[in-house]
Amino acid sequence: MNQQPVAEEGLVGAENHPEQDVAAMATRALEAVEEFVQEQPHAAIGLAAAAGFILGGGLTPRRLFRLGFAMGGPTLTRRIATEAFRIAQERLEGGQEERAPKPRHRAKKEPA
Repeated sequence: MNQQPVAEEGLVGAENHPEQDVAAMATRALEAVEEFVQEQPHAAIGLAAAAGFILGGGLTPRRLFRLGFAMGGPTLTRRIATEAFRIAQERLEGGQEERAPKPRHRAKKEPA
């Protein structure tokens, strides 16, 4: 297969320097950000605030755990309580007898 160098916004083949490639990518990124900010200013402000909060150390593991527990805690507590109630009810009604755990491996028979 014969591959031709592709020209893309001023980037051409082998005579490019890596610094020029990085500069061109930075320029395109800046243009994309400016376009996003102009089209959706409220979303841009929200993203900037979130990035500042995270980069500023606002999202520590302790705070992340608290946030996750606050969001999922009530649901988890309800599920645990429901399951505990179900198990207790089965035990009181005698629906399930105590069973010994099944062995993981079969015992080998000795030759007679």
